Amino acid sequence: MILSKRKIQNNIFCYLFISPVLAGFIIFTIYPLISGFVYSFHRYTFKDYYFIGLKNYIHIINDPMFIKSLIVAFYFVIACTPMTIILTIIISSLIVKMDQRGKTFFMSVFFLPNITSIVTLTLVWRWIYDYNYGLANKVIALFGYEGINWLSNKYTVLPALFIFSVSLSLGVPIILTVAAMLSIPKTYYDAAKIDGATGWQELWLITVPLIRPTILFLTITTVIGNFQVFMVIVLMTGGGPFYRTTTIAYLITREAFSYYRFGSASAMGIMLLFVIAFFTVVQYKYFSKDIQY
Repeated sequence: MILSKRKIQNNIFCYLFISPVLAGFIIFTIYPLISGFVYSFHRYTFKDYYFIGLKNYIHIINDPMFIKSLIVAFYFVIACTPMTIILTIIISSLIVKMDQRGKTFFMSVFFLPNITSIVTLTLVWRWIYDYNYGLANKVIALFGYEGINWLSNKYTVLPALFIFSVSLSLGVPIILTVAAMLSIPKTYYDAAKIDGATGWQELWLITVPLIRPTILFLTITTVIGNFQVFMVIVLMTGGGPFYRTTTIAYLITREAFSYYRFGSASAMGIMLLFVIAFFTVVQYKYFSKDIQY
């Protein structure tokens, strides 16, 4: 009886400690999610609020702008996710071979964008891509090519944003991957060296298979992040040129806070939720089968 009372008391204290975070999660995540789902079945503006069933979903499915924004989001996923994962593995494999000072310095350098204002980073990258004074055009001029208006040209704006987006997202993946690599027993590498394995063979045949759980986690979170690209678009291009960079997250925000069609914006958000959930489940089911360590 005494033990059960102690357990009850311990549980109460545990719930008290997590209650602030739990309350924040309910208020700022669960409640908005449920509200958005309810609003998606309504015509909801400043003037009207009434039930319309599936009309919002029918409207956005037949809206070319919604389809285009979803395709742009897919472009970010397809381009940025492999770049992020591959660069993370390569950079992390180089960092783990350094001494402690080198590890600390380079992990701090790559993590710096995560603690720097994205507005500041945007100003730097806008200067890099500037047509008249930008570093990118200065570099290609050395090879005899004319300057490019990177953010106004419909053929170069997406690759330019891909590079910027990837540069922002390397910090946390590198820290997690370095930690995963350092946890691998050195005996595997010693045995590989005895067998004459090269550095690349050690990386792709030993390291990568043994950090597959970390790679799976990073892949899922990177895909989710790329589907939700927003600040990069707002600060760099505003969805242009010719809606070339209008992602679904940017479209949802514009639908809600520029046109005040909250019901339609909620339906778009729910559609994005289902798309992300689908790809997350597919990735987990497919990649988790091959986890060896």
